[in-house]
Amino acid sequence: MRFLYSFLFTLGVLLTAPYYLWRLRGNIASAADWRERFGFLPRAFQQSARGAIWIHAVSVGETMAVASLVREIQQRHPGRKIFLSHVTVAGRKAGESRLPDIDGRFLLPLDWASSMRRAFRRIRPELLVVVETELWPNLLRVAREAGARVVVVNGRISDRSFPRYRWIRFFFHSVLGNVDWICAQSNVDAERFHSLGAARGRIVVTGNLKFDARPPELGEFAQRLARALATSDRRPLLVAASTMPGEEGLLIPVWHQVRARNPRAMLILAPRHPARFEEVASLLEERRSGFVRRTRLAAEGQTLASQLERAEILLLDTIGELAGIFELADAVFMGGSLVPTGGHNVLEPAYWAKPILFGPHMHNFRDIAQLLLNQNAAIQVQDAASLSAKLDALFSHPERRNQLGAAARKVLDDQRGATVRVLEILEQWLGPPSTDAPPANQRTS
Repeated sequence: MRFLYSFLFTLGVLLTAPYYLWRLRGNIASAADWRERFGFLPRAFQQSARGAIWIHAVSVGETMAVASLVREIQQRHPGRKIFLSHVTVAGRKAGESRLPDIDGRFLLPLDWASSMRRAFRRIRPELLVVVETELWPNLLRVAREAGARVVVVNGRISDRSFPRYRWIRFFFHSVLGNVDWICAQSNVDAERFHSLGAARGRIVVTGNLKFDARPPELGEFAQRLARALATSDRRPLLVAASTMPGEEGLLIPVWHQVRARNPRAMLILAPRHPARFEEVASLLEERRSGFVRRTRLAAEGQTLASQLERAEILLLDTIGELAGIFELADAVFMGGSLVPTGGHNVLEPAYWAKPILFGPHMHNFRDIAQLLLNQNAAIQVQDAASLSAKLDALFSHPERRNQLGAAARKVLDDQRGATVRVLEILEQWLGPPSTDAPPANQRTS
């Protein structure tokens, strides 16, 4: 079966290669560190003995989720080398921002056995930690061949993926046979892993690591933005975070309605993917929405205030600044939920006790969304019209905003602790922590 998988994977790479070469046109030699995709990692990563930890987090969300766990491992096991891999460049940049002092980072090699073996020979990990559902068959098989233990942390299987996986569960049975432990987010996820072939005795529900993550403090731009908003008296402020294709077209009319009743209101619009920044800017121009791009804002605070004075929308066309801006919001709409892409993580605005709204499509974060709704800590809307009505109600009633935000923060605080539970699993192989390290439950992330 693995030969068929490798053939189909190779065929997929060949069919999609022209598209990616087109995207990298003019920058092929340096873009995306392509040598790493074939397992050729930097010589500086070479380990003389086994004992390193390889942590794989596909993109930004997974990197943010695992950051607290990585920091705990660094403090409890300071002698261990830690290497972090990603699939996306955005994930790598998030790792550089959140975990600047690890021993190495790289883009995950393509899932050929030869590429994976080169990577394993270079860093010689004793432990491979895979975040969420990155079940690359050759990665896991080569890890087993190399004698590395494999642990899936924050394990989840989405509502959309599960029916597809069940069709090939005979294949997943062999893939999951290479995994030593699965630390699942919920009982539902645990049962799904078991139904796909994971031994029940190797599955434990540890909770969601994302509840332990702490967003960054206000960055330099966010601090200037806070002063500019105050100077120009621009309130209320709505942050529309991680919007997806088709969603901005629904949000712009909603925002025009909100502005008609709140002339000093301001919208920060943050598309999920950098490749869409130009597309969204063109859409805003077509819809005659007064906007300014983050990348064109002046550096001086007073000038920034004057630029905001002339705009109704700030297009956040940068990477890495959104998390630090949530603290400024009066309300947060989480994108990917008015269109059927599955939603995004709502816990960062919850950390700052902000009222959170999202649409009907939250299947990628079903448990978190339902938990917030059960505790009256978020608002779910069914369409753009109901979003407009809910925003009007929130902006007219500050006490309701405060109530929602406080409830969201309480849910987050009540659910913390997954990091400590995952560490208990990992330390079966890492051994006891350094005697100088304080207990994990006495620190905050």
